[in-house]
Amino acid sequence: MELEAATRRFHLWFRGLRSLRRDLSSARWSDDPAQLEALVGRFVAHLESYCAARSEQDPVWTLSAPWASPAERGAAYWLAGWRPTTLVHLLYTESGRRFEAQLPDLLLGVRSGNLGDLSPAQLAQVDELQRRTVAEEDALSREMAEVQEGRGVVAPGGGELDVRGLVRRVRAVLDKADALRLRTMKRAVEILQPAQAAELLVAAADMEIGFREFGLKYGSGRDE
Repeated sequence: MELEAATRRFHLWFRGLRSLRRDLSSARWSDDPAQLEALVGRFVAHLESYCAARSEQDPVWTLSAPWASPAERGAAYWLAGWRPTTLVHLLYTESGRRFEAQLPDLLLGVRSGNLGDLSPAQLAQVDELQRRTVAEEDALSREMAEVQEGRGVVAPGGGELDVRGLVRRVRAVLDKADALRLRTMKRAVEILQPAQAAELLVAAADMEIGFREFGLKYGSGRDE
């Protein structure tokens, strides 16, 4: 059944996320930038592969996400996944936390190279990424609202709902949302140095895993 295939696909992706999180966490203090770049690339490719697979499945299952707990769907999901701006907010949070912790060293001119050591040019690019992503999120939210209101999906010549047309439009919006998530992650990685990108992706994985574990413990999501 397609639902079983979609559920299995999610579980495989989530197990891969855990594995990549462990690898990145172990290597993020490595002195080998090439190793970090390769791991960061694998993390991004893992999301890209999952997004491509999701675009082929029934959008009803993608949107309803029956494999997720109510806590995950209610607190963490926007158009079948995390909001792209969440990654930018996470970047700011992690950067601020590290900056405060190492402020005495920074005042002495000691640079760490981690997320607490972002340059003015990097901060400007992150700010631009946030503003652009917020605008795109808002546009997609409006588009989905129009779909839910039935605009443009009434069959010609009558008042009946064009169900196939509705499903196509839902799929189109969800594909755009996944594309925005992926594009935001790729741009964030481009802005950051390899060690900084590794820190951000570990934090993003921790957030995703944390919501999942919370939902399984306190909700009714099904474990792998």
